[in-house]
Amino acid sequence: MIKLVLILFAIQLSLFAKVNEEIFSAMQDEINRSMSELKIDGLEKPYYVEYKIEISQPNTISSNLGAIVEMNDTKTAKLDVQIRVGDYKFDNTNFFDIGLGFFGSSDDEESFKNRRISIEPSYNSLRRQLWLASDAAYKREAEIFSKKVAALQNKMRKDTTHDFLKVDAKVNIIENKIPRFDKSYFMDLVNSASGVFNKYGAIATSSAIIEFEVKETYYLNSEGMKYYVNDYNTNLEVVATAQASDGMPLGDYYRSMAKNPSNLANKETVIREVNKIAQLLTKQTEIEAEIDDYSGPVLFTGIAACEVFADQFAPNLVTQRQPLSEGGFSTGNSNSAFQTKIGGRVLPEFISLKAIPNLEKYKNIELLGHFKIDNEGILPSNFTIVENGFLKELFSSRIPTKRVRNSNGHKREGGTMFSSIIFEVEKEKALSYDELKAKLIEYCKMRELPYGIVVKNVMDKNIMFTSLFRQNPGLFKFSNDDGNVLITEAYKVYPDGKEELIRGLSGKGFTVRSFKDILFTGKENYVMNYLASAVISPFISGGSRYVYSSIICPDLLFEDGELVTPNGDFDKPPFLPNPLSKENGK
Repeated sequence: MIKLVLILFAIQLSLFAKVNEEIFSAMQDEINRSMSELKIDGLEKPYYVEYKIEISQPNTISSNLGAIVEMNDTKTAKLDVQIRVGDYKFDNTNFFDIGLGFFGSSDDEESFKNRRISIEPSYNSLRRQLWLASDAAYKREAEIFSKKVAALQNKMRKDTTHDFLKVDAKVNIIENKIPRFDKSYFMDLVNSASGVFNKYGAIATSSAIIEFEVKETYYLNSEGMKYYVNDYNTNLEVVATAQASDGMPLGDYYRSMAKNPSNLANKETVIREVNKIAQLLTKQTEIEAEIDDYSGPVLFTGIAACEVFADQFAPNLVTQRQPLSEGGFSTGNSNSAFQTKIGGRVLPEFISLKAIPNLEKYKNIELLGHFKIDNEGILPSNFTIVENGFLKELFSSRIPTKRVRNSNGHKREGGTMFSSIIFEVEKEKALSYDELKAKLIEYCKMRELPYGIVVKNVMDKNIMFTSLFRQNPGLFKFSNDDGNVLITEAYKVYPDGKEELIRGLSGKGFTVRSFKDILFTGKENYVMNYLASAVISPFISGGSRYVYSSIICPDLLFEDGELVTPNGDFDKPPFLPNPLSKENGK
């Protein structure tokens, strides 16, 4: 039986119109037709049809050195169709077709993933788009089902896990209040932020960008699952690069994220923080490069602790299923260290982790990992991920694995993905920053090391491979191998407590196993909202590359870490100094 759940949030007018029932009518009528009439002789009929329409409008403003470079508020709409052939136990999914995977469709084939449609679709125009996309999807999926059957007919299957979970169908209408985006204010903000770099001749390239994106989603499947949700997020990002005299590339960033644009950092805070990164980069160009590799205790503080956890540990908390394929070809799932570790120890016994997708704010900070409904129409649940060091549960969707046979509502932006994660630490292991520094020095003395390392910032990989790459393609030669961490701010800590700024170090080998050897944590949690790299590759899922998530994490003191200097030669700096530098009268 279909359960009706109405969740209404209506105080002020939305940027979008109210729910367009004509869209749902077109979707329902075409689902009925596809389920009853879509059939090719010799091929299985669909047992499941899913339609999703996303209408989005980003308000993007970018600035360079105090001048607007680009503005965009183009509204777009896209359609995704999924058709399953076979049954819940065994269907066309969880199978990688090598030919289609590597070579894709021909140009004359109809698309059914991310298919562009009218931003104001009428009933008739939408029925036509749904018809064409469904036809293309069925032909493709029926062919894949036949290949999957053929590939397995002479094999003894060890894993007979069902391909899809049955769930109760529900109807959810979730209308959020869309706040006002003050374009004039944010034009001034990004101009002011990017204009800071006019004062710093050491800065080679820089940019400031803000994006306020509003999106509404219509979803309907043949089981009766139906939902509508509108949502929004705001992201302010300032990025700068420099180059030392020896050619070493340097980069840093400032980021402020919130759902409501009015909850971003205010102008005074943004200007102060942007000046800090400009001053830090300038200092780093003036000091000698760190020439010695380091192996010993490492203290990650604040955002650096969140970044290293988010990058190296959190992705392993997502259920993954290795697709079958012809000839035993593997898609090479990464971040799969915990797929068989439920019940095993993955952290020190004084640390627990909780999934909190239902928490909207932490200490008055909005959490971008919060969401009300996942891509499959399931309401997410809070749960314990790790209890006293032992793994209890993973983030999951309707695709089951050997060890995870239910969904906790975490299919997000196309694939299973984590949301918000918070640390809980036993009091006796939670120390102040000064106490952590003292412990760092103590462990360094035990190993007869002349100094320890405190890491205060780590490069966000989304920013690394988007903004920094666009500004300086090819300048940053950073490996994306597991365990590699690009450090942007670090200090030597001497026995007397003195901190000395260094540059040029990268973390190596910070894998999930490193987290079992955390010695102590900080007393206070730092909140990091960020765009996390999708764990399930968009190449497989057809979804987004990055997903909004939140990490709430204290400082982390690792017993052992390996920090290395970059190998190879650097590109030469420009022959002439920056025209904004003091040497040129500025």
